[in-house]
Amino acid sequence: MGKMIVLAGNVGAGKSTFTRILSERLGFTPYYESVSDNPFLEDFYENQKKWSYHLQTFFLFHRFNSIKKIIDNDDNAILDRSIYEDAEIFAKNLYNNGKMSEREYQTYRQIFYTMLEFLKKPDLLIYIKTSVDTVVKRIKKRGREMEMQVPIEYWKQLDDLYMEWISNYNQSKIYVVDGNTIDIVENPEYIDKIVEDISEILELENVK
Repeated sequence: MGKMIVLAGNVGAGKSTFTRILSERLGFTPYYESVSDNPFLEDFYENQKKWSYHLQTFFLFHRFNSIKKIIDNDDNAILDRSIYEDAEIFAKNLYNNGKMSEREYQTYRQIFYTMLEFLKKPDLLIYIKTSVDTVVKRIKKRGREMEMQVPIEYWKQLDDLYMEWISNYNQSKIYVVDGNTIDIVENPEYIDKIVEDISEILELENVK
């Protein structure tokens, strides 16, 4: 069976960039979160309480399909976000803030845990650890208007949930990247060491 790497980290941490570069270096197939074609994203930012369940269910369904495809293809693959974050970070935060009702949240979690029964666990989770200040700077830099309108308190709430979640994570091996000091776009020399470490952890051969 192929190896599966998943990225984890707050919005703006650099997961998609890592996925793109690591997939090229490792020869893995990249799978990206469905953002631009998510039919509920814009509505969600306009009215989170009304659209949170729809948004999160779409993300969950898309992630499930990606992992199912990886299993069916017996592929070496890398995903730019883990499926665990959908439930343990984003849906939980919306529920905690009253943006997702008890009924919606419990239904969502039932769907989530049923899906997990049919999926393989990742072989490695790469956690990009970033401060809220770094997250805000990168969100401004990439300039998605919907994200830039979100109050900083939201990113802090996600950060708290990430710290709690990653401290209890036990689904796979973990490789932590300091996202505050390591920028593989501006400083590509960092990537060689990261690729070397990942190759050693997963016992990969013939890596570029």
